[in-house]
Amino acid sequence: MSWTVLPEETAGKVADALQPTLIDLIDLHLLGKQAHWTVVGERFQSVHERLDVLVDAWRLWSDSVAERIVTLGVIPKGRAQDVGDEGTGGGFPLTWLVDRDAIRLIAERVEVAVRKARDNQQTVADLDVISDALLQGIIEGLEEQLWMLRAHLK
Repeated sequence: MSWTVLPEETAGKVADALQPTLIDLIDLHLLGKQAHWTVVGERFQSVHERLDVLVDAWRLWSDSVAERIVTLGVIPKGRAQDVGDEGTGGGFPLTWLVDRDAIRLIAERVEVAVRKARDNQQTVADLDVISDALLQGIIEGLEEQLWMLRAHLK
C-alpha cells in the first residue's frame, strides 16, 4: 500500500536506499544512550548532556525516515533484531567510558552513518526529490554533529 504518486518499483528502490539510514539512526540512538549512562571523567556533565541532545536528534530523524518509508508503501525495519543484524553497534564496549573515549566511539559511528547515508543519497537523488531532501538534511545534521564531536578530540 503506497501513499505516494511514485511508481511502486521506484518507491521500493527509494525505501531500500533509506532503510540503512533508518537502522543507523536507531543504532546511534541506542549507543548514544548507552554512552550517556556510562560516561565518566572530568567532562562527565557536558558529555552526558550533549549525548542527550544528539540522541534526541537521531530519534527525530529516525522517525522521519521511517515515516517516509511508510509513505512509500514499504514497512520500515526498525526492530531490535533488525538493528542488531544490520547496525554498526557491534563492538561497542559494555563498560564505563571515560568522556574522551565516549566521544571518540560515538564520533566513529556517526562517521560510518554519514558515509553510508551519502552513498545511498545518490540513489535517492535520482529517484525522489522529497526523500532526497530528507536525506540531505539528515546528512547535513550528522556532519555538523561529527564536526562538533571531533572538535572535542583535538
